[in-house]
Amino acid sequence: MNVTVIETWLQSFAGLDASTLGAGTVARAARERIREVGCASAADYLVRLKDSAEERHTLIDRVIVPETWFFRDRPAFDALGQHVAGPWRQAHPGATFRVLSVPCSTGEEAYSLAMALDLAGWPLKAVQIDAVDISRQNLDRARRGIYGRNSFRGDDLTFREKYFEPAGKDAWRVSDRIREPVRFDQGNLLSDEFPLGRLGYDAVFCRNLLIYFDRPTQARAVRALDRLLVSDGWFAVGPAEPVLLFEHGYEALKVRAGFLLRRGPAVGLRPPLPVKPLFTPPAPAPTPSPAPRKSTATAVPFSTAPAARGETMAELERLADAGQLAEASVLGERLLERHGASAPLLFLLAVVAQATGDSARAEGLFRKVLYLDPQRADALAHLALIAEKKGDLRGARAFRERAQRVLLKEAR
Repeated sequence: MNVTVIETWLQSFAGLDASTLGAGTVARAARERIREVGCASAADYLVRLKDSAEERHTLIDRVIVPETWFFRDRPAFDALGQHVAGPWRQAHPGATFRVLSVPCSTGEEAYSLAMALDLAGWPLKAVQIDAVDISRQNLDRARRGIYGRNSFRGDDLTFREKYFEPAGKDAWRVSDRIREPVRFDQGNLLSDEFPLGRLGYDAVFCRNLLIYFDRPTQARAVRALDRLLVSDGWFAVGPAEPVLLFEHGYEALKVRAGFLLRRGPAVGLRPPLPVKPLFTPPAPAPTPSPAPRKSTATAVPFSTAPAARGETMAELERLADAGQLAEASVLGERLLERHGASAPLLFLLAVVAQATGDSARAEGLFRKVLYLDPQRADALAHLALIAEKKGDLRGARAFRERAQRVLLKEAR
């Protein structure tokens, strides 16, 4: 029985590309459900899927096989804990740190976040972790909070002694204290209702999901999550996914094997879409502007001539981030003339050119960035996007592969 229509529906509804879920996984699950519910054809079953939320949940539970464990890619958790207990605490005295974990799968990531913050000395009463997954079966396991050996991997399992209690042979239950700040909820990241009531996260963990989406769905998911993240928030993804966020104005944090990002210069050029919240979040405490990102690029030395007041890289970033593109372009050219070419300056000018629609100039500038610093994965990602828009899919793939090699090299 041909079940292509079911595969197409699943990709539209949940973003899951059948080709990325394992050979025949979706087709096999669909055929099983068609037989079990007694439908005469795939077309009849498709009608049932559209009419029945229960059947949608049942099929999705058959298709999604959770594969996760506590402190997976641990550097991300350790870095977040140090950040929250250090700089973030100073900038937000008395505030609650809010995290979104999506998809949360069977709960290991959400509980790891709570443990990491506690290990860093952050009070759990000042933590809110919203853990969301499309699978009700996964959420049931997460809420039970009982885990077997497969959820504990790696050499350092001291956290299990501190935060778990025995729950039978080769089974452990997470402590109530770690469960307290975590609230689990069923939700579909791609649905129009997903953003409702979910504004103002200080960190978003969306790891190893985007790789299962096609390109348009990846962009849709990133935009949805970007709107939920505060201006100085952190975005965590899987090892193969940072390059996807570079194309949306993010830059990697210098955390080895952490795969953490934050908004880079000119990220404010993207117009926000209106989101109607279910509640009005408290106004965040004022935060200091982040320090300009350091680069290892080889650059022409800056001139010792005094710069006019306000003519600095920081001012260029501010203008670009505020959407004042003409002013940013003029200032950038003055800085280029006065100080010469550097990878950070050329990158900013390229981003501004791209935002104004001058793709040809942006492409030239991004290529100059790579001449000065061949390890700029963000410039490679932008060039991939430009190549894709020109219809050069082979070139786009080559740029993304180069960017991914750079990222993996940095993570080692």
